Amino acid sequence: FVCVFFFSSRRRHTRQRSVSWARRCVQETGINAEYMGILQRTMQQEKAQKVKKVVKKGQKAIRKQKVWTKPVFRRPKTKTAPRKAKVTRSSYVKFNTFDKYAIIKNPLSSESAIRTIEDNNTLVFAVDMKANKKQIKHACEQLYNFKPVKVNTLIKPDGTKKAYVKVPKEQEALEIANKIGIMQQSHQSIIETRIPSK
Repeated sequence: FVCVFFFSSRRRHTRQRSVSWARRCVQETGINAEYMGILQRTMQQEKAQKVKKVVKKGQKAIRKQKVWTKPVFRRPKTKTAPRKAKVTRSSYVKFNTFDKYAIIKNPLSSESAIRTIEDNNTLVFAVDMKANKKQIKHACEQLYNFKPVKVNTLIKPDGTKKAYVKVPKEQEALEIANKIGIMQQSHQSIIETRIPSK
């Protein structure tokens, strides 16, 4: 009777207490199989409730946050798969037109440019706005057959880009300028400025 009363009024107590109390009753008094069935059902219900909690919250409910000891955070590199387009966007193949001839537009033959050629052993070129120093260096190697020591760039107020290419000590910038034809252009410009137009 004690066990039956307890199971009928288990709303007042927790399931853990009810199970422990029922076990004790069964051990002491040796109650028949009916009460053992009640005990098993309560244990199964308790187990189901635990599983329900785990499913609802997840096994790893408490997330451990990584402690950052450095002020710099570098984004981890993830795998990037190559693009496999099912439909081609354009019907023609795009060719790279940004070559050495597009990078270096023309050598400059102004008075200040010639002064830099003579004094500093550097050539001055008008280059494309998108061209960087590495591209200018590579274009000079291909076009004029010399390996530049250093390249400095400058953007003028009119929106054009100028490159100062340092020639190595073994070679003279004047010789390269003569081959290119910078000195001839400069002489012609000087003659044109001196001779007054009629």
